[in-house]
Amino acid sequence: MLPRIVASSELSSTLRAAGANVFAKMGYFSPNAVNGYKIGLKLLLNSSDEDLSVSLLLSLSKLAYKSSSILPDQVEVLLSFLSQEKPLHQQSTALRCLRLLSSPVCSHPVGLLTVKPLLKIVHDTKLPISMQCDALQILHKMHMPGDVMREFSKVLTILDNANQSNIESNRVLVISILADVLIKNSRKTGTELDGNCDSFPSLTWIISTIIGQIISLVKQLLDSNRYWDVALPEVRRLLAVLLFVAGEHLVQGVIVLDRIRLVIDYLVNHLPEKAIVSTVTAPTGQEMDHFRAKNFGTSLKIANQVHKFSVACIQNLIELGASAAEVLDKVKMLVDCVHRCSLFGSYVQAVYSIQVHSSVFWGCAVNKSKQGCSPNRQLGDSDCDLLIKHEIFTLECVMEMLKEKNFWQLYTTGKFAAGQGAWVTAKFIFEQIASKVQSESSSCWLKSLAQHAQCEMRIQLFLLPKLRCSLAEWSLTKEIPILYFRNISCGSVDQGVSVQVCGESYGEVLVEAHNSIRSSAETLDCVVKFGNSFYFQRWFLALRMLVLTTVYDVLKVLGSSGSGHAEGSLAHGLSSVQQITQCSFRLTRLAQELDLLYISFINMDTKSSNIILALALSCSLLAFTSGTAASFATVHANDNSNLHLNRMSIEDLAGRLWLIDPDTCSILFQLLDVSLGIDHPHVQPRNQKLESGEVRDITSICHDVVSRVDGFRNELKDPVDNVEALLKVTVESFQLLLNTIVKWLQIPFKLPMYFLKTRPCLVSELFTSNADATNQNELIVQPGCDLSLNLCIQLKNLPDLPTPISKLYCIVYSSTSFAESSPTSRGTKTGQIQRVDFKDWHMDDMVQANEKLFHHVRDRANKTTDRGRKRPRVEEGVVQSVVQFEVNNRGQGFSSCVLGVSGFPEGCYRIKWHSCCVDGRGRYWSLLPSNSGPVFTVCRS
Repeated sequence: MLPRIVASSELSSTLRAAGANVFAKMGYFSPNAVNGYKIGLKLLLNSSDEDLSVSLLLSLSKLAYKSSSILPDQVEVLLSFLSQEKPLHQQSTALRCLRLLSSPVCSHPVGLLTVKPLLKIVHDTKLPISMQCDALQILHKMHMPGDVMREFSKVLTILDNANQSNIESNRVLVISILADVLIKNSRKTGTELDGNCDSFPSLTWIISTIIGQIISLVKQLLDSNRYWDVALPEVRRLLAVLLFVAGEHLVQGVIVLDRIRLVIDYLVNHLPEKAIVSTVTAPTGQEMDHFRAKNFGTSLKIANQVHKFSVACIQNLIELGASAAEVLDKVKMLVDCVHRCSLFGSYVQAVYSIQVHSSVFWGCAVNKSKQGCSPNRQLGDSDCDLLIKHEIFTLECVMEMLKEKNFWQLYTTGKFAAGQGAWVTAKFIFEQIASKVQSESSSCWLKSLAQHAQCEMRIQLFLLPKLRCSLAEWSLTKEIPILYFRNISCGSVDQGVSVQVCGESYGEVLVEAHNSIRSSAETLDCVVKFGNSFYFQRWFLALRMLVLTTVYDVLKVLGSSGSGHAEGSLAHGLSSVQQITQCSFRLTRLAQELDLLYISFINMDTKSSNIILALALSCSLLAFTSGTAASFATVHANDNSNLHLNRMSIEDLAGRLWLIDPDTCSILFQLLDVSLGIDHPHVQPRNQKLESGEVRDITSICHDVVSRVDGFRNELKDPVDNVEALLKVTVESFQLLLNTIVKWLQIPFKLPMYFLKTRPCLVSELFTSNADATNQNELIVQPGCDLSLNLCIQLKNLPDLPTPISKLYCIVYSSTSFAESSPTSRGTKTGQIQRVDFKDWHMDDMVQANEKLFHHVRDRANKTTDRGRKRPRVEEGVVQSVVQFEVNNRGQGFSSCVLGVSGFPEGCYRIKWHSCCVDGRGRYWSLLPSNSGPVFTVCRS
């Protein structure tokens, strides 16, 4: 009946098209799909109705997408419709259908017979540009062998010419495809990315092409304001393609950073001569009106886009391992180019100047000619002078913005400065604008930022005494008071940066830094009163403060003799060793809590995540180094009490270095006297491989420290009999600990940009009810019976995620030690919840509960079958149950569990809980609790 409806000329075209659409719904079963396809194909080949043919092409293609058995036949039919004899509408539809089928088709190599019809369309300039782009996108997805790739390479020069002439709205698509094809070809053939090739142009060619396109668009924008809404987004997209090319290889990244300066050069060279001056002072009002008439506002927008691009490009180069000198040279030329034009304004001038403060730059100035933490650090006094120059220039720009009352631009500049590690500028900005805002909550927020910046600035200026003195001298010449420079003693420029500096000097700086960050946390608590929880900010400040405090405690023990040498710690016997041991344990726990911080914020940006994980790795390294020193000292005293702690710190560090530095990790396994294997280290719940620039310095220190400790072990073949050698190694291990702390403090610290995101974060809420029908309104259970619970998890503040949450898990647990001294004898009523804040969290409990959840989720992911819910198990007096939830579209999950409390005596007990989720990519995330667990009562009726 269906064929008669479709083929009937007496029926309306609408009814016949509806009949043609039925073929797409034939189902997944092969016999039905094949029979339906044969019928539909016969109707298609016999049809002379163009519209009906189009409907049949779409319907049969959808059917072929579901059934792999008919896919090759449908591709062959679609390719036949690309011939010039077919109407243009049918050719266009055939291309759309091929795009639909491109994913399953392109997963296997294709031959020249498949590619030629598509190449012919790309060559045919008479066809609509949309068809050419469709054909190009299909070709781009195909997995083509070498001979086909050579045929495809002929398209490049043709598209290059077309890109200069008639391709307008699709030029970004064309360029992005060309860039990707060139990169894939270079990977496949192994040719140099910037070398010459007869078949393919180089990536340098595509870089020049993109820069040329951007300059062409800039010219249009400057000549006429009519195209800004189209051209400016196109500039952004072209910059995104350029960043993709720059991230492929170090050589290309340096070329891109150098060539992007041509865009700024073009802007500067096409401005009136009065604007090209080397001063921060803005032009007069009449000059500004004249320049605005020349669409200069668009130039500022472009300059801002180039600035954002250059920041990302520099980060890429750091990731790729570029040396500081070659990157700094390009950045200096870019910044100098911007500084030539005062019309760019104080804001643009400041943010470009701040780029010099990237950690790879001022870190080089810290280490000067001495051996630094990174092998790429080779900058010296001239670069330190450059840093001083740009620091002062940035502050002058800030002062100009203060006069102009551009407070939002000041806040934006302060955020960028903190993210780049330019703490002097950040501190000055936040302090100045805190008194300008009218909102009390905003004022507290800015004061907290200023106090945090004061903490990091104090460490930074201590490590850069030349900068400290220059800023103090400069501030004396300014009318606006910058007292925090003057209050810092300059001392000798040659002091304070040596690795051999005594512990007390660093200790004094850490005390001041600790006081500043504690004030920041206390000020932030005031903001919470206005309704914002600031979970991440308060947690991060608390952890940073604890890290500095613990490091100070270690330094205090090492410098307790007053001589500044590690031998002093041995003079105080085992009491000093016990303090070091406690610090090692605290550092390991801090590393684990930083892990939890990282996986508790699902929408955190990658760079912020890397900063947190690098700090966790630092804590693990310091825990290992201090634990090693303590273990040598206790062996010398015939006390083996610290061996277990030292093993724990080794396993923790090995787990973090597993994907980062396998060579160092293998040395750690040798220290454990075990073979290299993934089951041995305590692998932390981590969602990505940590390989960023933020961690490069600390991994370099890790390798040096672990190698040195391995050398200590080799020196002690028989530590009991070789007392003199053991004493020598013990002294050297404490000196190694001191040197490690000094090197760690010299690593520049940046503010995670997620810290500046003040929107509420994702949290979970637990609702419970008694599954026992006789006590549904209260959590009451008879002695000797288990507690059956109905559970509901509600997600709150769920952000937009690239992949949805697929699974929810929750662990509920209780113990007789969780007894509540409640005056009532009844349990929590159904629906009754108690809100909790950051200060109510018990971090040790959260870390342990999350660890159990992580191992449970990992074990389930490794199983091929679901064996059902496990019975609750008693572990060290704790009863627990892990429950899985399915999430609905409202962020809710429902389940039930049994808590084995049959052995609990009569009384009231708290149920503690923690939850986590797994996203569509299989990544594990912890969920912060917004309410405490319920209380249940064990009593007789």
